[in-house]
Amino acid sequence: MINIKLNNSYYPIFFLTALLGYFIFKAAAAPFSDFAGYYFGSRELLQRNYQTVYDTWSLNELIAREGYSGVFVSYTPFPPFSSIVLAPFLLLPVAWAKVVFNILSAALFVIAVARAIKYLAVPPWVSWLLPLLFFIPLRNNIYFGQAYLLLTALLLEGYLAYKKGRTVGAALLWAAAICFKLFPLLILFFLLIKKQYEQLLYCTAACLLFGSLSLIVNGWAPWRYYVFTIFPRANSGELNDSYTWMFQSAYMLLKNGFVYDAVQNPQVIINSTPLFISCMVFFKALVLAGCIGITLQKKVSGFTAFAAWITASLLLSPNGSTYSLVLLLIPLLALTYNKAVYLYTAMVLVFLMGLIPVQALGGWPLLLQYPRLYLLLFLFGILIWEARIQVAAKPFIAIAILLFVADAGKFKDRSDNSNYLLPADLPLVYDYTIKNNKLVYYYWDEKGDHESVTGYAVNSFTTREVQIENNQLYFKDKQLTDSPDRKRQAMLVNGKEIIYLSDKNRGFGFYTLRRLKVAE
Repeated sequence: MINIKLNNSYYPIFFLTALLGYFIFKAAAAPFSDFAGYYFGSRELLQRNYQTVYDTWSLNELIAREGYSGVFVSYTPFPPFSSIVLAPFLLLPVAWAKVVFNILSAALFVIAVARAIKYLAVPPWVSWLLPLLFFIPLRNNIYFGQAYLLLTALLLEGYLAYKKGRTVGAALLWAAAICFKLFPLLILFFLLIKKQYEQLLYCTAACLLFGSLSLIVNGWAPWRYYVFTIFPRANSGELNDSYTWMFQSAYMLLKNGFVYDAVQNPQVIINSTPLFISCMVFFKALVLAGCIGITLQKKVSGFTAFAAWITASLLLSPNGSTYSLVLLLIPLLALTYNKAVYLYTAMVLVFLMGLIPVQALGGWPLLLQYPRLYLLLFLFGILIWEARIQVAAKPFIAIAILLFVADAGKFKDRSDNSNYLLPADLPLVYDYTIKNNKLVYYYWDEKGDHESVTGYAVNSFTTREVQIENNQLYFKDKQLTDSPDRKRQAMLVNGKEIIYLSDKNRGFGFYTLRRLKVAE
């Protein structure tokens, strides 16, 4: 049973609770935002309609048919297990479900923070500042109906249970976090490096338990589709915009620097996919080797090592957001009793990461578009510097070799020789047709369905000799493509080129029009 004494040391918790309560009250009248994706996607997944869920247009069209407007969401980042977490909230209308979800997430977050503050003996003045330092991430979690408050609570409570020798409890809490968002999987490596083999075994078993539960509830087909089709694309940052600076990740910085795209990224530093992959391998190896060094340093507390792995999970993810920054509460608490300069610097970094309006940086030079990434790297550097470690060569080389082997298939040139049909960055195109000898396409955004007439002239068209099989394009039984992008609706136009819908170099299911010339 939770025992929190009502003394002066917990007054900051009341401040945090009041702030979250204010956000929940104001968010009740705000748009459904990301929560609509959780809600409607989970509902359809529980009904085994996984292809509707993971097709962005189909999911949004379904939501619009039910009378909701101003909604534009994607379920791509979420594994099928997410539907089990959201299942109880589906008993309520979506508006009430969001309110209740926010209340529950905020309550669990407050309890976990209070217990962590007590366990770590965090000074009251630090506790008072936490709501201010994390003002933007806290607000955005509530307004967007996001789940990172819940995730932070699971991670903190898991660590507390682990330190108190509650092996099963820690395993269940951490496994729930892993199955819900996947990227906390690095916790297993934290346990492995610390040689906590029993806890590692229990965590793995708990993950398998939750995975089995999801298989029973969701079925095998959604998981197979997610693991083999969705996850590889999502893990490459292809959620809604595969070149966006908004994610503020090393992956996106390097991709924009080295991976050319005629419409989305025409001005690269060097057009070299192998160079991009190699840079990412070295970056990941450096971060992971740093975590290993911190974990093996006997003078470093277990919580500091745990915080380093959580920070690394944010650095290694290709996708980032303001609401995920609430996880930085963990490294901030880990620095509480180190030198004051480290703590003060970490506080400034965390505050600035939430404050910087990254949406306004789109027109800036590439290297200036990623301030949040640089600040996060600075914070990770503080953890390494405070631990007084040097990144060892052997772990770095070993990890780099393993990553190169794992990414070996990405070096293969899988070009399909296609290019964009229209020289513009189109929104989500879901259909096209021919009217009055002109190409007309239909697209979807937060305002719903739209039609756009192009200047592309069509004198003749046919679909008889063009097929899409196993997601590849065939013409007269000859395979023309060998690429992982999703393809739909192929048509031979004017007898000399094939046009089709493709999400190549875009978010999964965010189709645009491409063309491929063929011999007349």
